[in-house]
Amino acid sequence: MRRSRLRTSIRRHSSIKITTALRLFALSDHIYQSGFIEPVSSKIVMSYDNTELTTSLLCALLVCYDFILKFDTVPRVDGKCCVSVKFCMKCALDFMDSTQEQQPGFGVLLKQGAEGRVFVSTFVGRKCVIKERFSKKYRHPLLDSKLTLKRLNAEARCMTKARKLGVPTPVLYAMDPLLHTLTFEYVDGLSVKDILLGFGSNTVTEEKLNDIATQIGNAVGKLHDGGLVHGDLTTSNMIIKNSTNQLVLIDFGLSFISTIPEDKAVDLYVLERALISMHSSRGDVMEKILTAYRKASKQWCSTTNKLAQVRQRGRKRTMIG
Repeated sequence: MRRSRLRTSIRRHSSIKITTALRLFALSDHIYQSGFIEPVSSKIVMSYDNTELTTSLLCALLVCYDFILKFDTVPRVDGKCCVSVKFCMKCALDFMDSTQEQQPGFGVLLKQGAEGRVFVSTFVGRKCVIKERFSKKYRHPLLDSKLTLKRLNAEARCMTKARKLGVPTPVLYAMDPLLHTLTFEYVDGLSVKDILLGFGSNTVTEEKLNDIATQIGNAVGKLHDGGLVHGDLTTSNMIIKNSTNQLVLIDFGLSFISTIPEDKAVDLYVLERALISMHSSRGDVMEKILTAYRKASKQWCSTTNKLAQVRQRGRKRTMIG
């Protein structure tokens, strides 16, 4: 019965890539250690404490994937079982390429960047945004799967931490570690980039611009005081809600935890360069943001001192010392 259930589970996911299928091993409580792939010999070596379960899982994989050539189970001295799976690397890569073209129906594609795609969809009857981190073909499949999952978890944690710090962010509805997706609240509004580009029209006044700059400074100050660096502070990653005119920070894909003034200064420098490149006609916006930042942050002195140094050399750190 257990074997049948596992085989059915893997068949249900037969359209996903092999690395995701192998991660179905993690559904079992009997797994002792996850496997690793040796790209030269095209083998997967794993250690388990249950030989019968291992054989059942591999049989299920053999049913679904014909590029797995054979497998052997060798009992070890410590009572665990060492499993060696030999497969055709070329066939496996061709299979991954073909299945990657079959994109799941997440919804309407909104934007695509270097790290993922953003879709507009619905979640339990609510309008939502789904962010999918797609695989990179130039990376080893197992390494790519581990990195993608690690960054997916980091983004979810950083966004949750930012919300706890009092920074408005979209509500995180769900996370899917198999499809590598995050489901967020849909924020109805314009990006700060579009608002600044439309400055001078009837809807964008000097007063509104000052309010936006103050909100940006307050939000970044709270992030930095809480030990969180956004990593991609651009006007495209800030949205003003239509209903409340509240600033909402999005895209925490490059965020990380740090209390180093250097990292916070680079964060501000990225924002400054984004404003200069896209909104050079509004040169006073950054000064207004820094004024609000000094009021909101208790550690503004060390950060702004470092910012002066970063401006002189750029965002790259010196390698001396």
